[in-house]
Amino acid sequence: MRVAFEAAPGGVQRVALAGSIDENADLAALFAQLSGPTIMNLRAVERVNSMGVHRWVPLVSAFSAQHRLEIEEISYALVQNANVVANLFGAAIVRSCVAPYFCSSCNENVSVTVTGKEVAAHTFGPPPKPCARCGTPLEFDELDGYFSFFKARRR
Repeated sequence: MRVAFEAAPGGVQRVALAGSIDENADLAALFAQLSGPTIMNLRAVERVNSMGVHRWVPLVSAFSAQHRLEIEEISYALVQNANVVANLFGAAIVRSCVAPYFCSSCNENVSVTVTGKEVAAHTFGPPPKPCARCGTPLEFDELDGYFSFFKARRR
C-alpha cells in the first residue's frame, strides 16, 4: 500500500491510499501518523482482502470516533466490501465512491465519481452521468445494489 499526505486548508490533513489493503499493508503505522480532521481519498485502492478488512475496521473505527474523518472516492474494491461489512468506515463521513459506467458512443468503460447526495436524490436506479469525452448519457455498468452502503449508512 502506498500513502500520500498533503496539507489542506483549515488544518485538515488529506491522505490518499493506493494499492492493496491486505496483510502486508502497515495500517497501524498509517493511522499512527494521522491526527485531527482528515480527508481520506481511496480511489486508487485496487484490492482488499479479508485480512486487510480485519485490520482496517478497528483502526478506522477508533480514529473516526476521536477525529472527524471524511472519506471520498471509495474504489470499486472497497464498495464491494462496504456492501457486506456494515462498519467498514466506522463513524467516518462517506462523501463519494467510484462507480463503473459505460459509454456506448465511445465504446469505453469509465469510472465516475458519484456522491452520496446524488444517490439519495435519485431514488430509482443509479444517478445519471454524462460521458466526459462526448457528453452522451452513460450506462451504469454494475448490479442494482452497488450503492446500498450509502443507504445503509443513513439509517
